[in-house]
Amino acid sequence: MKNLIMTVAAAATLLFSTQCATAQETENTDVAVNSTEVQAPIQDGFEKVETSTLPKIITDAVLVDKAGAQVSEAYINEDLKVYKLELQIEGQDPQTAFINEVGRWVEIK
Repeated sequence: MKNLIMTVAAAATLLFSTQCATAQETENTDVAVNSTEVQAPIQDGFEKVETSTLPKIITDAVLVDKAGAQVSEAYINEDLKVYKLELQIEGQDPQTAFINEVGRWVEIK
C-alpha cells in the first residue's frame, strides 16, 4: 500500500512538472522580440575636408571638365593622394567623382 501511494505521488509529480515545462516553453515563444540592426560606417580611407580648402588644380579641373558642377562635399585619401568629390549639377542627381592630386580623373573600385 505504501508503494502504491509513492507510485501515485511520483506519477503526479512527473505529470505536473512536464506541464509546467511545456507551459514555460510556449510562453517564451509568445514574447515579441525587437531586433535592431546597426550598420557600421564604411571605412574607405577618405576623410572629409572643407570644399574651400581644395587645391586650385582640383577646382580648376572641376570647372573645365565638369562644366556647371558644384562640389557639395569633398574627401581625401592621404595614402592614395586621391580626392573624392560629390558633384551637384543642376537638374541631375549628385555624382561621385575621384580625382588625383595632379588633377586627373581616376576610377576607384
